Amino acid sequence: MTPDILRLILFLGVLAILQSGIDYYIFRKYKKYLDTLSIQNTLWKQGYIVIAILMFLLLIGTTCERLLTGSNIQTGHIPQMMIAIWYLPKYPLAIFFICKDLISLCISLVKKVRKKNVHKEHESIMSLQRRKVLHTIGASMSIIPFIATAQGVFHTIYDFEIKNIEIVLPGLHRNHDGLRIIQISDIHTGSYFGTQYLEKAIKVINSLKADIIAITGDYVNFDPEELLPFLPTLRKVSASIGVFGSLGNHDHYMTELKHSQLCKMIRSTGIDLLVNQAKVLTINNADLIIAGTDNTGFNQKYGDLNRTYDGIPKELPSILMAHDPTYWKMKILDSGLADITLSGHTHGGQIGIELLGEAYSPAQFVYEQWSGLYQEHDKYLYVNRGLGTVGPPIRIGIQPEITVITLRSPIA
Repeated sequence: MTPDILRLILFLGVLAILQSGIDYYIFRKYKKYLDTLSIQNTLWKQGYIVIAILMFLLLIGTTCERLLTGSNIQTGHIPQMMIAIWYLPKYPLAIFFICKDLISLCISLVKKVRKKNVHKEHESIMSLQRRKVLHTIGASMSIIPFIATAQGVFHTIYDFEIKNIEIVLPGLHRNHDGLRIIQISDIHTGSYFGTQYLEKAIKVINSLKADIIAITGDYVNFDPEELLPFLPTLRKVSASIGVFGSLGNHDHYMTELKHSQLCKMIRSTGIDLLVNQAKVLTINNADLIIAGTDNTGFNQKYGDLNRTYDGIPKELPSILMAHDPTYWKMKILDSGLADITLSGHTHGGQIGIELLGEAYSPAQFVYEQWSGLYQEHDKYLYVNRGLGTVGPPIRIGIQPEITVITLRSPIA
C-alpha cells in the first residue's frame, strides 16, 4: 500500500469520525428538545438518520473524488451545496452546545459541593412551560447558521469585491505616479462548476484598465486538467503593460511532469509566469521591477530570492509576487529586495465577519498577515483573499476579491 493511499485512508478516517460525531451530537440535542416538547413521533428521527447516512456517504464520495482528481466536476455543484448546508452550520452549533453543557456541568458540580438539596418537585429552577419557551427560542436561533451557510453557498461565494488601495512608495519615479496594478489570486479552477464566474471576473478586470495585472498563484487544485476549460477565458485578460503570474502551493500538488504541463498551459494564455525570475519594465522612460518567486511556506521551499533578483539593479523599486504571505517575514522583509509584496493563499479564511470596517476570521489565528495591507517601515505586503475556494465551496462574510493598487510617488 503506497504512502498516498495510507494518507488518504487516514484523512478519510479522521473526517468520518469528526463529521459523524458532530452529526450524532446535534441529533441527540434535537431529540432531547422534542422530548421536552412531549413530541413522540419518531418519523423525523428516522428521517434524520437516513438523511445523515446519505449525506455522510456523499461527503466521503465527493472527498475521494476531489483528492484523486482535483475537482468535483463529475458529481456536480448540487451535491457540494447539499454537503455544505448539511454539515457546516453544525460546527458553530456544536461549539455552542458544548459550552452550554460545560457551564451546566460546572453549575451542577458547584451545587453538589455546596450541598444545596432541592425538593424533587422544585429541582428545576424554571417551570416546564418556561423551559419549553427557552428551548423553542434556542431551536429557532439554531436555524441562523443554516441560513448563513445557504447565503454563503448561493451568493457570497461568487460575489467578488473590488478593493481599491493607494500606496505611496519611496523611490518610485514621478513618471510612475498613478500606475495601476490589479491583483487576483487563488483562482482554483478545479473548484468551479462552469466558466461563467471567471468570465465575469475577467470582464470586470479588463474594464478597470490596469497597467499591470498580477496573478499570485494557485491556478488549480491538484491537476493541470482542471485548467483546460478555462484557458480561453484566461487568454482574454489584458493590461497595457503586461499580465504576470507566480506559482502557489496547489500548483505543486502533482507530479513533476504534470507541474511542467501546468506551467506551459499558464504561459500559453499570455500570462508571463515568473518562477524565481524578475524583469525590469521601462514605463514612461523610468524603470520598475516586477518579480515572482516560487512558493515557500510551511512544507514547501521552492522560493529563491537570490536567484530571483540575480543581475537586477537593487536600487529600483520592486513589486514581488509571492503566494504565501508567511514568506514575507520569513525571508523577504529582511532581504530588502521587494518594496511591495503581493500574496494570497489564505483566502481570508473563507468564513468570517466584518464589523465596523474590521474583518475577523479564524485565518488570523493561523496567519499573522491574513488579509489586506500590512506595512513595516517602508515595505508593504498585500494579502488578497482570492477568487476561488478550497475545501467546501463556500464563503461566509469573506467575499472573493479583486484588488486595484494605485502607486503614488512621494515627489509627484
